Formats: sequence, C-alpha cells, structure tokens
Amino acid sequence: MPDADFWNDRYAEPGWAYGEAPNAFVASQADRFPAGSSVVELGSGEGRNAAFLARRGCRVTAVDSSSEGLAKAARLPGGDAVDAVQADVTAWEPDRQWDGAVATFLHLPPGQRPALYALLQRVVRPGGVVVAEWYRPEHRERGLHGGPPVAAAMVTAAELAEHFPEAGVVLL
Repeated sequence: MPDADFWNDRYAEPGWAYGEAPNAFVASQADRFPAGSSVVELGSGEGRNAAFLARRGCRVTAVDSSSEGLAKAARLPGGDAVDAVQADVTAWEPDRQWDGAVATFLHLPPGQRPALYALLQRVVRPGGVVVAEWYRPEHRERGLHGGPPVAAAMVTAAELAEHFPEAGVVLL
C-alpha cells in the first residue's frame, strides 16, 4: 500500500486529488454528528471531510501520514479549526476518545485491518458513531469502478461483522 512519501507527492500536486467537497457518503451521514461533537477522521488526506464537519460545528481531529495533505486541509474553509495530527493510523495510539470517527476509503492490507478496526473501537466513546466507507469485492461484481486494484485490499461484509459483532454494522 502507498506510504507517506507516495501521498505527499500526490497531495503536493496543484489542485485537490479528490476535490474540495466532502465525500458524498460522509455528507449523507453528517447529521449523526451534532454540532459540538468531537470527531476524529482517520486517513483524512487533504481534509475535505474534516473541514466539512468543522464547518458544521464539530470539533474535528484529522489524522494522516501526509504532511502535504494536512497542510492542504488547513486551507479549506473550516480547515483552520481542524486539529491536524500527522501519524500513521496503523501505529497511532491516542490517549483519548471522541464522540465519533470517520474513515473513508482507508484501504489497508488484510494483515493491518484488524488493528484499524480495533483503533476505531478504542477511539470512539461508548454509544458513539463510526461512519466508514470502503470498496468491497461485490462492488466490482456490480460493475462499480474505483478502489484498490486487487480484491484482497477490499473489505468484506463478513470481515466487518467479525470485527464489529455488536455494532449493528449497516452495509449500504
């Protein structure tokens, strides 16, 4: 999987790799985070979701390994209110919890995903909300494009059910 150097090079390019508007799924789920909520976004990239949630009145922490991405996040409307943390989410060990967490298209190799799932559960307070979106192999079967080039890098419904057994995971 790409490392910080890859993402720094990508985000150093002019413009925004994924646009400035929030991810459509995050925007559709934003009401799950009322104004004043504390939210952490893991793998925030250029911060479009973090800045969007900050504009909605959330206290947002954006975590990404790319210093270039986090610098761009600060330039977005609302981005100046985001607490940026440069860290590799596979090794990050925060000493606090948030009301909610966001992770969109944070595709990791199969061996690293259990640690991500455990992190999501650790950083969200009891009763909090996790909003996450990944490409799944069945998306390819339905003819949807995008995501990792290999199915092994995609999350499956069974994998999520295994790692979030009591979370009431909803697959859309």
